[in-house]
Amino acid sequence: MNRSTQIPLNAGYSLVELLIVVAILSIVISIAGLSLCRELNHQEARAAAQVWQAAAAWTQVGALWRGGSGRLTYQTGDVSVAGGGALFGGGMGCVAPAVRAEANLSRWNSGDGVSVSYSGALASPDGGGSIFFDSGGGAFRVAVRPETGLTVRSWSAAN
Repeated sequence: MNRSTQIPLNAGYSLVELLIVVAILSIVISIAGLSLCRELNHQEARAAAQVWQAAAAWTQVGALWRGGSGRLTYQTGDVSVAGGGALFGGGMGCVAPAVRAEANLSRWNSGDGVSVSYSGALASPDGGGSIFFDSGGGAFRVAVRPETGLTVRSWSAAN
């Protein structure tokens, strides 16, 4: 008896079935990619707000320690601290993610970023206000208290 293996003619998948599977996979991958991009933007805005808060504390400590005044500037990822004394350290370079920042006080807005001065006996900021670090779907808000300079960070979704 001669056994010959024969492959049936209808074995495998048709071109239409393969195209449907590829289309479904493409949709799932594109949705996952969009979610990932949104989350990355959210985390970059959060990190920029955190770096700004740390630099604000550093500026205030420097102004208290050395006396005089200090100025904190954030321009799309570039953070710099200026003022009297070596404690300030000057430009910190691109230590923060590059996100758009805007203050609700016009005197704090400078070009494509924000700039806040600290001075006086308590090294207080030049007023109280909020700075918003944009993430596309909302913004991280850093509220600065006028007398103490203490900051509070919160999230506000886009309307």
